[in-house]
Amino acid sequence: MPKKDQQLQVLRYLVYLCGFLLFWEWLRPLEEISDTGSLPMFVLFTAVCFLLSALKLRWWLSFLLKLVLTAVVLQVILAEENLLSGSWVALFQDEIQTNLQLLFTGELALLTPFFRTLLFLILLWLMSNLLYYWFIIANRIFFFIIMTFVYIGVLDTFTPYDGSGPIVRIFVLSFFAMGIAAFTRIYQTGEKQQLPKRLLLWSGPLLALLVLSAAVGYAAPKLPPQWADPVPFIQKMSGTDKEEAGSGGVRKVGFGEDDSQLGGPFVQDNSVAFWAATEAAGYWRADSKDVYTGKGWERSRQVQPQSFQSGESLNLDLYQEDVVKEPREAIVYPNVNEVLDRLLYPYGTQTFFSDPVSVAVDSDFGVVETFNRSQYPSEPYTIAFDEPQYNIEDLRRDPGIEDQNTHNRYTQLPETLPNRVRVLASEITGSEATRYDKAKAVEQYFNQNGFQYRTQDVPVPEEDQDYVDQFLFDSKIGYCDNFSSAMVVLLRAADIPARWVKGFTEGQPGSNPNVSAPADMDSYVVTNANAHSWVEVYFPETGWVPFEPTQGFSNPAEFTSEDDAAPETPEADTPEPDQEEEAAAPQQEEQPQAEEAENETAQTETSTAISPIYWIIPIAVLLIAVFLLYLTRYKWLTAYYVHKYGKERSEETYEKAYDYLLRLLAHKGYKRQSGETLREYAQTIDKAYGNSRMTELTAAYERILYRNEKSEPLWENAVELWENLIKQAAS
Repeated sequence: MPKKDQQLQVLRYLVYLCGFLLFWEWLRPLEEISDTGSLPMFVLFTAVCFLLSALKLRWWLSFLLKLVLTAVVLQVILAEENLLSGSWVALFQDEIQTNLQLLFTGELALLTPFFRTLLFLILLWLMSNLLYYWFIIANRIFFFIIMTFVYIGVLDTFTPYDGSGPIVRIFVLSFFAMGIAAFTRIYQTGEKQQLPKRLLLWSGPLLALLVLSAAVGYAAPKLPPQWADPVPFIQKMSGTDKEEAGSGGVRKVGFGEDDSQLGGPFVQDNSVAFWAATEAAGYWRADSKDVYTGKGWERSRQVQPQSFQSGESLNLDLYQEDVVKEPREAIVYPNVNEVLDRLLYPYGTQTFFSDPVSVAVDSDFGVVETFNRSQYPSEPYTIAFDEPQYNIEDLRRDPGIEDQNTHNRYTQLPETLPNRVRVLASEITGSEATRYDKAKAVEQYFNQNGFQYRTQDVPVPEEDQDYVDQFLFDSKIGYCDNFSSAMVVLLRAADIPARWVKGFTEGQPGSNPNVSAPADMDSYVVTNANAHSWVEVYFPETGWVPFEPTQGFSNPAEFTSEDDAAPETPEADTPEPDQEEEAAAPQQEEQPQAEEAENETAQTETSTAISPIYWIIPIAVLLIAVFLLYLTRYKWLTAYYVHKYGKERSEETYEKAYDYLLRLLAHKGYKRQSGETLREYAQTIDKAYGNSRMTELTAAYERILYRNEKSEPLWENAVELWENLIKQAAS
């Protein structure tokens, strides 16, 4: 390749790098506006795809490398088997077969995370090819820049994503890329120019202008919004203003792993998570977290599950041996279309009894999980558990002296926690003598001081605002995450070890339409809308005791008192059963029922409801695939014409072949100028490619068409020249 062409290629790759950085801005918001995890892995995957496209490897080698990369990323994110193992291949085959059936039946909402991740990786793969064409071959970057500005602007308007910083980065990257692209066009038409010197003279003022523009834009005074917020208007026109309005981003309710950014409203998801039959109704525990960050909850270490075999003791250690307990059993009927991150279990679980269950247990956090999603049980499994009964007098007599490590771990609070939270904790618990009474005082505080249970119009804390502080003193509006987090923080501020727990409530009465439960058990339907969080307080001589601060929800634990003849669940404002039913009314916001629980048909329809958002990925993949076929048309058209025209011998065929060569060269940036003869144009092409093939081919073309020379050697030479030139131009 001539030196000038090499220099032009370097300039184009510099613009291509800007294209990757711009595309990165498309990926950044996903972690905030969706439940997309492992974002660094996706960015790394995209970067490697961009690099492979830039290396201009043979198409089959590039395809193979990207295919292997896709498999590796899928394994890292979703599976634990060795990439070459038979179980991984079986997992892949099963996932593809199952999800293709869902695609053909239109049940897009039921696509598994594995398949959605695969589609997303394919989309990133195709985008790397598309942007390579736009930025390197076509040198058309303006359209993608405009689309990037529009994309960030829409997210900034309609989601909690703050586009202020991204807009500045896009501005700098875009104008730098357009400046280098303009320089490339100027340099391409010049003669004997020295690239380094001219690039320096060009980029210096360009960078200075960008820095000056960005600085002025940052420092200049900003007018307040001149147009009304379009979101309320759109919601009002669409009839969703009462359902999904809110000052923050709207999330979908359900069980998830990421709790690092809490706050804001959510929309309901009534799809079935699982069915259950049990001898004692109660909460279904899934997980706990011990580190409060000021924005949400994280773990002090990664989950380290240990292998567990069916029938063995789980050793969850939620309470001590001397706690009174009653042996119970429960049966869980998984929803094969709803693969959860955790296996759910009731308090006091001792073991699982079922062959399909192969799990690992982290007894410290109380996590029970399968080794990968393919092993998530599809058949019902039985749980043996001992329902605990906590004695109130024993809890009050508990000395509250735990080991220092436990105390430090579960009284952790961030240094940025406002002092008024600690002052409030002291005011609430100051008059109480025992740990139990202090915990009850904090639990009851939310029922008596103007707090409201609400899932919509829930404020989102500002960037420098503590999540619990904002709820306690500013809004006093929220749902289970707000109430439970606030109680844990207040207890820790009062030097009482406590932790944040999540799982599901007991659900609504109802049976699995496909399986009959035992007659001596109560049946429940547990939906994603039943996802819930609550509090556990540590008592050294008892263990972890659950508390329920959320308005309208009753404590799942059973408490007994020596002064009473029957067990009780102490709630300050709900001593009678009928009063409990009235107090549970707000619970309907988090556990709504469109119809009666007995209406099994409605429940089945709800579980398979499809949100229009799930059509986006497959449609986008299809459109991009069609668009890529169009963009790469010259590659596959070239192979087709070489095969077709290489065998035919006629003036009409040769004229079409020569015309296609002119179109291909124009596509590659060597367009024939107006008034330029074929011979002059041929000399330009030969200069660009460093040979004389175009001149020889043009001479043969003129002799065959205009002089009617049809000798066999002339034909053979012309065809060979045409094939060599067209393959060189298409590469």
